[in-house]
Amino acid sequence: MKNIRLIIMVMGFAVISPCAANEMMDTAESDAKAEAESMKDEQSAAMDEKKAEAEADVDAKKAEMEEGADEVAEQVEEEVKAEAVSESDSSGNLVSTCTNGDVVRVISVVYDNAETDTVCEVTYEKSTGIQSLWSANTERDYCLDQATAFVEKQRGWGWTCSNLE
Repeated sequence: MKNIRLIIMVMGFAVISPCAANEMMDTAESDAKAEAESMKDEQSAAMDEKKAEAEADVDAKKAEMEEGADEVAEQVEEEVKAEAVSESDSSGNLVSTCTNGDVVRVISVVYDNAETDTVCEVTYEKSTGIQSLWSANTERDYCLDQATAFVEKQRGWGWTCSNLE
């Protein structure tokens, strides 16, 4: 009887051992999967951090470029104004510089233009070139009146214009 019990007990261990081994394998697999998921999450977080850093760098460089563009626009505006002042000082011509954001327009009254044989002419300068808007052969005040009215129209359209000087 003792032998039978012993045999049953050994057989019981033999049956239980593989089950226990399977449980251990399942636990090991679960642990490995959990560790892989954890590593995947860490890698994803690291990639997100690098992406955020790269985007911040791009934004900073973009801001630097915009700042540089603003400075260039201001320099161009100052040069145009200085040129307009020097032109009006030396020729008696009148000039108004109008700006709207980065865009610059120049309205000029040119007196005694030998090229066009006129007493006066109103010109409008923009990035596409210079246009003659009005001219007169006898009355100098006609051009001044037209230019003054045009400067006021520009202001009404949202431009910032200097006085004709």
